[in-house]
Amino acid sequence: MQRLKIDVYSDVICPWCYLGKKRLEAALTSLGENVQPEVRFLPYELNPSTPEEGLDHKAHLAAKFGGVHALDAAHARLAALGKEAGIDYQFDSIRKTPNTFNAHRVLWLAEKEGKGNEAHNAFFKAYFTDGKDLGDKKVLADLAVSIGLDKPEVEKLLAGHEGEEEVRAAEEKAYDLGVSGVPFFVFNDKFAVSGAQSVETFGKALVKALEHGLDQAAPL
Repeated sequence: MQRLKIDVYSDVICPWCYLGKKRLEAALTSLGENVQPEVRFLPYELNPSTPEEGLDHKAHLAAKFGGVHALDAAHARLAALGKEAGIDYQFDSIRKTPNTFNAHRVLWLAEKEGKGNEAHNAFFKAYFTDGKDLGDKKVLADLAVSIGLDKPEVEKLLAGHEGEEEVRAAEEKAYDLGVSGVPFFVFNDKFAVSGAQSVETFGKALVKALEHGLDQAAPL
């Protein structure tokens, strides 16, 4: 069995991260049965300075994109791309751009429990399709429980500081690697792909990573 290690840096309020995840998954289906993919999700905050109460989603992004019309055009393009990948983007249902630090703490717990993929799927759908506030601790707890995490453990984490050091350390590693935007994919500690590339591009990266194998001699 050939191992394939994939580290994915992303933020759950990043629409391109959602799209990139779907496209990577589509590329992974082309691998043979002798390949064992090990996908690990790692934190990256797009807007770490976002206040705890969040920001008005449309106003915040309209200012960033240069106006409502430019934002609507970007959302329309993403909605079309998402539909091709099986994503139901409902940008008008999103009211807040949240601070995602607590969300990443819950995702860290999910990853530790072997449910990182399920948690990311739940968080992405909750935000981009259902318009839920991922800055709300109750929303985070309910989503965590929905994918099988222990409710008391999640509530204890959110009430305290568990996972904070780990999330910050992972983000520091991303900065050290030169990650300046997400999604960002690292294959077998050697090759990186930035952005929500096409399924074909991901497929080529997977083949390249498999050809060179996984070792610890030359980490990225």
